[in-house]
Amino acid sequence: MKLTVYPIKGDEKWELLSKVIDKIETRETKKALARNKMTSVNKALEILKVIILAMFFELEISYAVAEINKRLELRKFLKIDGEVKLKSVYSFMSKFESEQFINFVLSTLNVNSKRRKNKPSLLILDWTDISLNLNPFRRRDLENKPYKWGYSTKGFFLGMKMMILIDYRTLTPLFFHVYPANVHESRIYPLILKMLKRKKLIRFGDAIIMDRGFYGYKNYLIGIRYGIVPLIIPKRNFRLEKLKGMLSYPLTVFNSKNVDKEKKRYKRLVKKLVDGLKENLKSLRSIVENVIKLGKEAYSMKQLHCYSFEPVKKRCSISVLLAGITFKLGFREKKVIQKLSEW
Repeated sequence: MKLTVYPIKGDEKWELLSKVIDKIETRETKKALARNKMTSVNKALEILKVIILAMFFELEISYAVAEINKRLELRKFLKIDGEVKLKSVYSFMSKFESEQFINFVLSTLNVNSKRRKNKPSLLILDWTDISLNLNPFRRRDLENKPYKWGYSTKGFFLGMKMMILIDYRTLTPLFFHVYPANVHESRIYPLILKMLKRKKLIRFGDAIIMDRGFYGYKNYLIGIRYGIVPLIIPKRNFRLEKLKGMLSYPLTVFNSKNVDKEKKRYKRLVKKLVDGLKENLKSLRSIVENVIKLGKEAYSMKQLHCYSFEPVKKRCSISVLLAGITFKLGFREKKVIQKLSEW
């Protein structure tokens, strides 16, 4: 039996959805849609609210549209004037490219404010599996397929992976990237840093906490070359003295007008790395697991009915948007996020 979708006054989940809808209705969101050429803006807002409703309650989009058209109260709640055409929703999702969705989401979450900051930030970089709704026991030829076999702490899965960067203080998602499931984190790590540098999301002195999947002596060195403090949780056989012996000044230091000043900057960076590796990084990093769980459990990213990169990126974009808005509304405490994930 399918869920009857009816707004209930006083219900915590409907109250949260109401605040999310209010956030979607703001002028900033409309400007973000127009900036990314997702027009017409009013129609795009209407369809976004339909998709958000479907993802909020883990419904099929066709069923969500049917419920909206059936119930006047639901249309009033979503601030939708007339009936919604299912064809328009599917057309909206296919008409625009995934990059437009991603840029719209990051613009709405005001990621540009990170670029304007001068002070170093504490960030967390992590990945999660994106399982697709496929029969894992069926024999498949995956050579030309975008989805692959991957491995996570829960075991083997068939699908893709998503890398996500969040601000430790505000929990705002700053960046996410979908990639094949059979690519290991330690291999894609240099590409991710290159992308973050190009987007101006990392500055000199920023510290990034990462799990053991990124571990490797060379990855500490790569991080230092990018001017960040790569706080990768070390494995048991890690030796700090060995790492110290491998660290050296990047060649860019000697191209500087003031070599001594650059050397001092990198010495401070190395000191932060050595001191940071002695901290309890596991407890600091644990919050990102709750962020990912919120997106997967509460906002329909657990098992997707998509089978190519473009639709998967679009669905992930909306999940990241919902998670980001939730944190902006003040739901940042660990226990609160866990409660929201288990709705």
